Amino acid sequence: MENLKKALSTLMSITEKTDSALADDGKISITEGVGIAMSAIGLVKVVKNAKTIKQDYLGLSDDDRTDLAAWFVAEFDIMNDNAEQIVESIFSALLQLGIVFETVSV
Repeated sequence: MENLKKALSTLMSITEKTDSALADDGKISITEGVGIAMSAIGLVKVVKNAKTIKQDYLGLSDDDRTDLAAWFVAEFDIMNDNAEQIVESIFSALLQLGIVFETVSV
């Protein structure tokens, strides 16, 4: 599950830096853009480890899914609390939807 968490952390970092940059004036300055781009460099590792990340996901038990959803809620933080709750709810729903797809494909 660690590879999956690292990938999600990369995506959260990009999202949070973008959110922070847009918070003051609704624009991204060059300096802020560079910071976001530096975070986005981590996406290269995510793509390279896509198979391992997929295996981490496919190997999740029900308890792991619950733990991962709780971890995501604890780690993900953006300025708009309503939007944050929506994203967290969607993430939890996607984890549960994965169970449905796995059951149907068996």
